Amino acid sequence: MKKLICVSLLSIAFVALANGQAIFKGLEYGMSPESAKKEFRANKDDYKSVDLGNGFLYRIYQQNFQFKDEKLVKVLMTPKGAALGQNYDSAKSYLEYSRAFFEDLNYEVFFEPEYWNGPQNFGSKYGLLLMNPDKTTMVQMYPVKLQGNTFIVNLEIYNYDQFMEWYKAEDDRMTEKAENSGF
Repeated sequence: MKKLICVSLLSIAFVALANGQAIFKGLEYGMSPESAKKEFRANKDDYKSVDLGNGFLYRIYQQNFQFKDEKLVKVLMTPKGAALGQNYDSAKSYLEYSRAFFEDLNYEVFFEPEYWNGPQNFGSKYGLLLMNPDKTTMVQMYPVKLQGNTFIVNLEIYNYDQFMEWYKAEDDRMTEKAENSGF
């Protein structure tokens, strides 16, 4: 009986800790849409200009939150002032500087696709994936081609466990597909 109580308490504590993990500043993993909206509005200045240094600014829009089962799991940032896109050199600079910024914070490369920093040639399912040392946050950055020669950089911040759940599910789907292919 004591073991059952201990296991139950540990499970509750783990869920409480996981739900309190910051995705970015006051935006926490597991927040309800209403709580995330309230946090965003209360601290809008913190989210409309995220300064990485050297003139590299990102912005978060409230509609760039992703929820799963009514719980916040991801936040998307895009370069501030680039709503209509960036040229090739600007997008490449944002990607390279952002990587250096996170590596200076001791984030480690989880996955590095070819052309992660080449907006014209990028074609991977995943962008550059970096994880923080305590494996609570996963950052993904990748270029998106818009019209003509314009691009936009997406910088996504995930709860690590949620991202890994999606990543493993996709890997399992691909493994099953390969096994059933007949080759």
